[in-house]
Amino acid sequence: MMDEKKRKLQERMNALHEKYCKQLPEKYQEINDSWIEYNTDLTNVTFIETFYRLVHTLKGTAATFGFTTQADTCFEIQKLLLTVEKDHSVLPDASIALIQKHLEDLKENINTPAT
Repeated sequence: MMDEKKRKLQERMNALHEKYCKQLPEKYQEINDSWIEYNTDLTNVTFIETFYRLVHTLKGTAATFGFTTQADTCFEIQKLLLTVEKDHSVLPDASIALIQKHLEDLKENINTPAT
């Protein structure tokens, strides 16, 4: 009886994991689109808040499902955004370049299996 419950739970977890894997490219694209939008108006607080929220959400869900590389990359982006998020300033060019690099890394690793 207990083995059957464990098996069913594992099946549900596997299904959730598979569904999450299929959603990762879309989640990346949403983040990237938000970044592009932010770059059209670096002073628009709404854009940076949206970008930060999307990155933060992906960081958490990626970590939950074992995608540590993706979660770590999102954490690095988040750290660069913290100052801007708090004081509503404009990102320095160096931070913009680093975020762009992290987004490229994220795109490259978006389908890398969980570890």
